[in-house]
Amino acid sequence: MQSIEQEALNKYLKNLEFFRKNHPSLYEKITAFDQAVERGYYQPKYELEYKEEGYFDVYEPKTGNWLYGMDSNRHAEIIAESIDYRKVDNLFEAFREFTLNDELAKKYEALPLTESSLSTIAPVVHYVKKVTDKQKDLMKKIYKFIFFGVGLGLHITKVHEKIKATTYLIVEDDLELFRLSMFVTDYEYLTKEGATLFFAVFEDEKNFRRIAIAFLQEMFPYNHYLKYFLLLSHGTEKIKIFQSVILSLDYMKFPHSAVLEVYLRPYEYLLEHYKFVDIGRLNECEVFQNRPLLVLAAGPSLERNIEWVKQNQDRFVIMSVTAVMSLLEKHSVKPDILVHVDGFQASMKHLEKVKSIEFFNDTIALFASFTYPDFAKAFKKENVYIFQAAAQIKEGFMQVTASNVGIMSYILAILFGSKSIYSLGLDLALDSETGSTHTSDHVHAKRLDVDHTLELEESLDYHETVLKIPGNFRDEVPSTPAFISALEELRGITVAIQKEDQSIYNLSDGALVEGSMPKQIEKFKPDMLAQMDKDTIRKTIKDCFDRYASDHLTVSELRNLRRRIAHAQKMLGLLENFRSRKFSSIDQYHYELLGLMIDLLDTEAKDASIDLTDVISVYIQLVGSYVFDFINTAGIDNPKQHIKKLNKIFITQFIRLLEYYKEYLENFLKEKEYEGKKEV
Repeated sequence: MQSIEQEALNKYLKNLEFFRKNHPSLYEKITAFDQAVERGYYQPKYELEYKEEGYFDVYEPKTGNWLYGMDSNRHAEIIAESIDYRKVDNLFEAFREFTLNDELAKKYEALPLTESSLSTIAPVVHYVKKVTDKQKDLMKKIYKFIFFGVGLGLHITKVHEKIKATTYLIVEDDLELFRLSMFVTDYEYLTKEGATLFFAVFEDEKNFRRIAIAFLQEMFPYNHYLKYFLLLSHGTEKIKIFQSVILSLDYMKFPHSAVLEVYLRPYEYLLEHYKFVDIGRLNECEVFQNRPLLVLAAGPSLERNIEWVKQNQDRFVIMSVTAVMSLLEKHSVKPDILVHVDGFQASMKHLEKVKSIEFFNDTIALFASFTYPDFAKAFKKENVYIFQAAAQIKEGFMQVTASNVGIMSYILAILFGSKSIYSLGLDLALDSETGSTHTSDHVHAKRLDVDHTLELEESLDYHETVLKIPGNFRDEVPSTPAFISALEELRGITVAIQKEDQSIYNLSDGALVEGSMPKQIEKFKPDMLAQMDKDTIRKTIKDCFDRYASDHLTVSELRNLRRRIAHAQKMLGLLENFRSRKFSSIDQYHYELLGLMIDLLDTEAKDASIDLTDVISVYIQLVGSYVFDFINTAGIDNPKQHIKKLNKIFITQFIRLLEYYKEYLENFLKEKEYEGKKEV
């Protein structure tokens, strides 16, 4: 028995040293736990016992329960035996599903690639789906695997010995139980053949999401099917969160064609000589520093409190999202700044609800550089200012991007340097009583069932699944994966930009926003704030915007644009060369395709590659994962024949994408050069 105890202690110390060197945050948790026990701050609830039959089990004195109640070694073997290579059951599908046939595939391919993302998706996906069948096929290898629940970790080792995955995510919510596993399981052993480990032990939702994203980014071509095992003693909450993380990934929300538009549309505004404003310099405007700023977003809280806004509009500099223009017009609330980030035609519906656009003639329009062009044209051009929201074209101009106009407005308020910021309508949650997602006249307004209980096997919908999160005024509020993703996005940005002297007050009955203070309107007395002369305020803001605006490209910026064209040509050369290659086996194709991806994502020439690399990355994740799924499918007949056909289809569509980017920039340069000659 003594030797067993010593062996267990040695294993614990070995794990502790492994964590200290490779997973310091986990090491700190374990050592903090040990110190808490030693000092009497925590009373352990488990006891690790070695049974005479030759296995470890965990006993809980308070309940009299055993964790396993059987031979834990045999339990681990049973679990390992249950792990299979099928493409169904106990897995996450980290891809977008497309329903296609021969006719549809040809129809989509014939479309301009900016008209439909399926133009460069359909040919590849359709071919892969014709030669594979996820209901019947097996994977050759499981590259990435997730353990929800550790117990004593014995099953982790057994599963690894069977599948030898290259990347593992190990999730355990019970820190004390995980610590006991360190006496039994050698975690370093999992890395002997080069596997990468991600640990999510005793993590709250915020940190778990961060770790899940890091895991998904590692070896992302193999995300198509992600197998997992759930230990029965572990809760299912992290599984639901992981599903929502997958749904929030950029390539799941935005196809590559939309990302391409994001990076190319700013050039359209430059050709039309719209003013680009450096939002990084607006904190030098005194008008923002010494006056309270009220940010209005489209959550249900705004509509419930619109009369309060109307009565107090002269006591704040008001910055509003464009989605609530009709609501503001209806209640005679005139914002000082309107913010818009939507790059799609659907956003035009917000204008249709406005009775007279002249109501906003004195309002400054601060629009993201990928704003849908016709939307911007509805406003007085002299009042429209474009800010860099993704593409970095103007040198020295700050760039900031966010997927949600509400959080973008919140971020802008912080960047303006405002010392007192109030937000209303940034609920990022549903109305707790009605289930409303937005103000009633919002384009995407709907009502969801806030009482529905989510089952484990139930598929999550990014915009409609209801999940509970901490509330601003309530313990919990109903939300959706889309809102939760935006909340995490906001948190990640504000932690880096919010200054200590900036006070942010959240007036919304919605989600708890980190970095802001809950403030109920009923207890807020804005009459203590001085009234403003809004005509003077708007003129001052406009003068400030003009001070830091430019409607043309400098010689240096044009030179950088030529470098981007040269980089695109280099990437096209790599693709052209790869399209003509011959491959002796599917393994060779696999290896060399990985090499191509690495070369395409090379960011050594950062200024030249930054925009195109994002487009390439999204395309690989969205479409390339289907190709890697084909490569990883066992038992395909005539693989060499399929490799030849699939590679030609895949690379041809890839080339179409990059050629469009390159030709667009070349045409822009020609326009500018012609414009320059006319001026001379």
